[in-house]
Amino acid sequence: MIFDDIASASTYRLGPAFARAIDFIRSLNADTPAGPVSIDGDRITANVMSYDTVDTVPDRLEVHRKYVDIQAVIRGNETLYVCSGAGLAVHSAYNEKNDCGFLVPSDDKPLVKLPMKPGNFAVFFPQDAHMGKGAEHAGAQNILKVVVKIAVEQL
Repeated sequence: MIFDDIASASTYRLGPAFARAIDFIRSLNADTPAGPVSIDGDRITANVMSYDTVDTVPDRLEVHRKYVDIQAVIRGNETLYVCSGAGLAVHSAYNEKNDCGFLVPSDDKPLVKLPMKPGNFAVFFPQDAHMGKGAEHAGAQNILKVVVKIAVEQL
């Protein structure tokens, strides 16, 4: 997992696909319309979304195998939750078509809370169990967010 300011993204030498994803994130603003975007075929895709955050801790965490997530808030604030997925019980089996499975958080692995605001980004690798939509640090609100997915073999 990486959590940092977008201004520092160039310090991560993760290759051209990562640089392209960060350039895309930097191009977005509060007026960007929601919806899917193909950046480089199925190798780099994005989904700009708007939703309301909630004042609850998640009862499940998502994991991916084929793609790495880069998440950034464009408007508003959101708390992301993350921990290592190793050893967590399965909530919902991995779905290869959606590249998503869900795991159950455990008291043995406290959730790390990432207070996301515009200008931050977080990268989640296949071993990182994560979930968004948290409102803890700023109260429930409507946000605009992007999730860029990079095929693992591109990094």
